[in-house]
Amino acid sequence: VAGFAIARCAGGDKYFDVVHELMASQQEMLSPGADPRQTLFRVGNGVGLSNEQIQTCITDPEALKAADERARAAVSNGVSGTPTFMVNGETIVTPGSNSGATLADLSTAIDAALAK
Repeated sequence: VAGFAIARCAGGDKYFDVVHELMASQQEMLSPGADPRQTLFRVGNGVGLSNEQIQTCITDPEALKAADERARAAVSNGVSGTPTFMVNGETIVTPGSNSGATLADLSTAIDAALAK
């Protein structure tokens, strides 16, 4: 949730930079004795946020509410893990699942949606 909040605060042009860096830092943050907060602040600082801005972001009730709403929406749409790909509300590919779907299936679904 803290990473989501920091990405929101970073702004649209830096949102995915934060997401990418946090994904790349997962092993670091989950290592024994690690301080995930330190990693969160490093990533936030890296996109131009001050420590004060980061602290405000990760304690913002609206950010917590937005994260909760996204999680609830995902569950109600049948998302059971990440990554899950949907095209116009239809789950196409859930890598690692038993869906049998492939990246080619995702590409076909996107092409069909764009053709409409």
